[in-house]
Amino acid sequence: MSELGRSVGFYRDMFSCEVTILSSGAALLLAPGGFQIYLIAKGSRASHPLGGIGVQYLMWAVETAGALADLEQAIKDRGGRTSRTYTYAGGGVSFLESRDPDGIRILVAYPSPERLPRSLVESRLHS
Repeated sequence: MSELGRSVGFYRDMFSCEVTILSSGAALLLAPGGFQIYLIAKGSRASHPLGGIGVQYLMWAVETAGALADLEQAIKDRGGRTSRTYTYAGGGVSFLESRDPDGIRILVAYPSPERLPRSLVESRLHS
């Protein structure tokens, strides 16, 4: 990540994360439900290749279709390159796709896997 403060603000504001540790080069954020996000400053040239082994993007689920629409609008309201969104549906699940301030792909789904168990991985998630 290239600007730690910018990324901390994005996850705090968009996903209601609580900032529990913030230093000059790293931050620990707690998402509702206890999910932890470690943000490490790597400089403006750090790459995030798609197609390699490991985490490709972060994904959340929201409780209502209205929450998905509200989040889409909040992302658009931020402006800049992180304000672009794409929505689609597959297998009864609605997806919202965007990018964080460093270009890392984020996805939000409705309903959650607890409410609608998944029977397949939507092809768009790995293309």
